[in-house]
Amino acid sequence: MAKLIKKVQKKPLDENKESIISELTEILEKIGFTVRVEKGSFKGGFCILNEQKLFLINKNLEQDKKISIIAQSIALIGADDIYIKPGIREIIENEKADDKLF
Repeated sequence: MAKLIKKVQKKPLDENKESIISELTEILEKIGFTVRVEKGSFKGGFCILNEQKLFLINKNLEQDKKISIIAQSIALIGADDIYIKPGIREIIENEKADDKLF
């Protein structure tokens, strides 16, 4: 007899978190990174490919994980010479203090 496979329901997108993700990716672009959102068996991070700075983020990650990964990477790379909204800068500083990935 065939087994039934239940599809896991994704949480609805939080517009506020999507806005934060968008602002964080804009910061990466200002630093000079090309941001790509793709499927795969990775979380995300930055790399240099053929002298091009890339930042990859997994499309299937939850919004909180995306925010965390992007903010930690920005903290590691450094964006002190770019204007960042105080609320977004606070997220980056909090992730830097947590130091979850690095």
